[in-house]
Amino acid sequence: MATPLPILEDEVARAAAAATEGRARLARGEHLDAPSPLDRHRRASSRATWIELGESTDPLAAPLRPWVAKLTLERVLWADHARLAAAWRAPSIFVEESGVTPFVASPRDLLRRVLADAEAGRRRVFADALARGGAPVADAARMLAERRAEATRLLGAGADAGEMPCEPRTAITDVAARVLAETAAFAPPPRGSWADALADAIGRSATEGWPARLSARWLFDLFHRGPLLEGLRLDPGPLPDALGAASFARALAAFGAALADADGPRSAPFALARSPFDLRRARRASLFGSLAAEPVFGARALGLGRDRARDQARAVARSLVLSLRLDAARVLLGGVLLLPERPRSARFEETTAAALGAPIPPALAGVVPRLGLPDAARLAGALLAARDRRDLVERFDEDWFASPHAARGLREEDSIVPASHVAPAAALEAGLAALVRALSDLG
Repeated sequence: MATPLPILEDEVARAAAAATEGRARLARGEHLDAPSPLDRHRRASSRATWIELGESTDPLAAPLRPWVAKLTLERVLWADHARLAAAWRAPSIFVEESGVTPFVASPRDLLRRVLADAEAGRRRVFADALARGGAPVADAARMLAERRAEATRLLGAGADAGEMPCEPRTAITDVAARVLAETAAFAPPPRGSWADALADAIGRSATEGWPARLSARWLFDLFHRGPLLEGLRLDPGPLPDALGAASFARALAAFGAALADADGPRSAPFALARSPFDLRRARRASLFGSLAAEPVFGARALGLGRDRARDQARAVARSLVLSLRLDAARVLLGGVLLLPERPRSARFEETTAAALGAPIPPALAGVVPRLGLPDAARLAGALLAARDRRDLVERFDEDWFASPHAARGLREEDSIVPASHVAPAAALEAGLAALVRALSDLG
């Protein structure tokens, strides 16, 4: 190659950081009309570089190639991502129903109201309005999916190799179906509508011990003692509103993801230490997020009595199981936005009904739930984290999160360059078995 690979590797790392920051700006609704931040990193995000890496015999070429593929697709599809972000925030839906003061809202605001409102009647009003007025978001999501499929085809065979971080690629789809089958007994009972089902995932009944508002200080205070954060500067990013126990689980997951971002092999090349769809990051996020459903965490970190901590952990676990089932549905809905309308609608209703106990209207395909490339890594990370949690409990006891020895063990594990960035099917199966066992033990 014309460019020495160590130099290209540094450019890829800087391009990945620029893309991450750009995605964060889109999520905040900022600079929606700005050009792609990857335009300044063309060498790290071009088809020519991707092809050259495929012809190279340098050992660094193989781990760099998935990164270049991801960055290239992200650069050429940036306007489509921005269009979708703008559709979410456009005040385009007029809501006028009995018992609700008329107002105009964006799809994003309406979905937040569906999740945040504790009153079932109003939730359904907002959900119906979103289904009626969510077409701009659904259209933008379909356009992005179609353009991504075409761009991936044009990039060349193997351009999507890193999107399914498991071996074989079909393993994640197979295990997603098993997640729905084997966690059904632990999920809340079916509700009348999809909006009510999503409300169950909030965990409003598990209210004891949590702070009045979520903050990074609360997270850091939980873990600042001992070696877990030693020498690290963590940024968990924007935290969710404190709607229920699931909000705190999401905040704990953000902490775990930030830990993975800040930690890792210090001397290894970027592409060897991290992958475009990072299982280690997903594992750490799920591992720490699941603490919200641990009775010992409720007792030690939230100050609950033993019996109350166990009762609350059961309630939180039911909420998190519903979220996991929705993650499995996302995987099973992979490619659904590329289907013609009739098969798309049928598959979407069938899959969401299996996950939630109530179907989401087909008009919301690509809107609720949002569908994207990280879906497979998120589900795989959750299953691998269930096995991680079992191993930590066996080695350091149920309060592993407070053990300096466990903290050192996690840091040492993160310092090792992974032999592979994909999870074998057997590891996913073992994770599912560990998850089901943990839920059974909780009762």
